[in-house]
Amino acid sequence: MREQKQVLLTQGGKGGSGKTELSVSTVDFVKKRGFKPLLLDFDRENTDNSGLQNFHTEAIKLDVHQEGALDTFFDICDREESNLIIADLPAGAGLETFQFFNDAFEDAEEIGIRFTAIGVVNNDAGTVQSVLKWGKELQNRVDYLIVFNELRERNSRFEYWHDEPATQDFDRILKPRYMKMQARISDLQAEMRNQNTTLQQIIDGDTDVPFFKQTKNRLRAKRYQRELFEGFEKHADILLPPSHVL
Repeated sequence: MREQKQVLLTQGGKGGSGKTELSVSTVDFVKKRGFKPLLLDFDRENTDNSGLQNFHTEAIKLDVHQEGALDTFFDICDREESNLIIADLPAGAGLETFQFFNDAFEDAEEIGIRFTAIGVVNNDAGTVQSVLKWGKELQNRVDYLIVFNELRERNSRFEYWHDEPATQDFDRILKPRYMKMQARISDLQAEMRNQNTTLQQIIDGDTDVPFFKQTKNRLRAKRYQRELFEGFEKHADILLPPSHVL
């Protein structure tokens, strides 16, 4: 019997939600847990340094529009070197991703592939509607982890999520998990994006950028990562392959 594999899908949705920052940290989290994840970058253009490959060069580019993309996906999932795949979807990829998922799901389930959809919500109505749209399309074929991203609004109430009537049905029917991503200092966040630098690289001192070598920024990076990892640990049962959850 094949060992069950886990695919983490970042929900494409609305740009600027913080999805890529979260997916980059997810990669570092699973690596800390001893995994060597296979990384898929579905962002075809990377015009704003938003693709996963900009931060992890080993990520494999995959275009859902390309002929044979479905076969390529299964070939990647079939590789023996990893039972954990992280797929980063670009903003606005909803319709094409839904069709791709519909085509892939039945066969994937048959060979033991499990999916978790990670959605990022901030205090923007568009991010809320995007997550709800994904839930409507993917239904209970995936587990859901919803991340409340404070962006620069520390202690945000996320009223667009909590005041939206449809989220009650989403909770009741699909039973998502929740965690929070702490607001980050804007100058650090902007420089990380400009330099394609991860929190882990700053913590490890694996960068030549003087700004990141400042003690205050290394401590900030440690704090941000620690809080994220604490959230991930609480939901390890839907983020890691079942046989590896402690």
